[in-house]
Amino acid sequence: MNLRLAAAFLLSTLLAALQPAAAQVPPIPPGWQTERVVMLARHSVLAPTETPEQLARFAASPWPAWPVAPGNLTPRGADLGHQMGQFYRIIYGGRGLIEESICPEPGTVVLWVDLDNRAEYAALSTLGGLYMRCITPILKHQADLSKPDPLFHPQPSPSCPMDAAANRAAILARIGGDFSSVQREYAPQLTLLQSTLCPPGAPGSGAACGLAAEAPAIVPDPKGGVAMKGPIAIGSMAGEIFLQESAEGMPADQVAWGRLGGGSGGNDKLRDMLKVRRLYLDLMEKTKPIAQQKGSNMLAHITTALQNGHKFPGAPNMAQPVRFGMLIGHDTNILNVAGLLNLGWEIKGYQDNEAPPGSALAFELLREGRGGQRYVRLAFYAQTPEQLRNLTPLTLDNPPGMVAVDLPACSAYARDKACPLERFVEIANAAIDPGCVTIGNLAVKP
Repeated sequence: MNLRLAAAFLLSTLLAALQPAAAQVPPIPPGWQTERVVMLARHSVLAPTETPEQLARFAASPWPAWPVAPGNLTPRGADLGHQMGQFYRIIYGGRGLIEESICPEPGTVVLWVDLDNRAEYAALSTLGGLYMRCITPILKHQADLSKPDPLFHPQPSPSCPMDAAANRAAILARIGGDFSSVQREYAPQLTLLQSTLCPPGAPGSGAACGLAAEAPAIVPDPKGGVAMKGPIAIGSMAGEIFLQESAEGMPADQVAWGRLGGGSGGNDKLRDMLKVRRLYLDLMEKTKPIAQQKGSNMLAHITTALQNGHKFPGAPNMAQPVRFGMLIGHDTNILNVAGLLNLGWEIKGYQDNEAPPGSALAFELLREGRGGQRYVRLAFYAQTPEQLRNLTPLTLDNPPGMVAVDLPACSAYARDKACPLERFVEIANAAIDPGCVTIGNLAVKP
């Protein structure tokens, strides 16, 4: 056994011993090797994307101030992303995928990032954690700054029209035709959100305050597809902001104005109200036609890159294929792909299937030692609410939340929670809408 394989086997053994049973991240089978990983990641903590003026109509009290402009990654978010980068270097360096102690060979580590500030800043911070003193990793994004990157923000086209009427009908069909059933089902969480945003009797807590500011509706989105209005959408936004406030380390009396009984990242009331956020994202990002429209291009690129490391977006024209590639975008991108593949996970402290700040869905390409058969194994990584709030250093002894992710369509073929590459490609191709795919070498900013 060579030194790289020996190191990988040792790390796998250590991880198996250190992880709690609920984590269920199996070690790499003896004799197997990690050939490549493609990670689809979300930026870390950011200021609310809405302006203070826009948010004012949804709450009786002034919202806390943030250190950056709306929608931008905070310095603390950069620090949290740096920590995740360091952990990825430890875990994948120990598996022999990337060099843990020296700079990687040119072209073997590539990060493709969305054009917006928060994603690019997140990529720089993650890259700093991966290779603090190296210039060989490559950070790339789309060359044309005048239009959205089709990987992270697909746009309507003749072959992928993102028809608003059809998408609206698909969402409403999942909830019985209107919002009455889900508003009854989620009444406890909506009541908690409303009392947090607009406490009864507080100045400003009028009839149109909080969740009542908008009537429930699915409306056309000027960017393509549909948008949601009303209590579920407002509650989702508020819960996400409260989570970001806690992760930003704000004092307890500023996290949801201190109305949840403390600012701890493990707050049970905060976790409960995030059920509304989960519902909103499930409807808006994982409803089948929407997931196909918004996630097909991403899943197609991931599948292509797993098969051929030279096809990763932004990969240089070099002899070495990409071994560690990151696509850094948004929680919506992760959930679109999860919806296409029917994936599920749960990280301690969150609702199931949440994609919290700084999380990532990893597609690991493994090679069996004897026959050379290649497999795809999925894993999900995310700092727990407590780790985010406390800025907890991440090590093998204190790792982030990390779970193996089952691929249901491959259950009959899986081996050690890994799907044969050929079967994974079949499953991905069956899930993708080819009309929504623009495969090819993306133009990159030099």
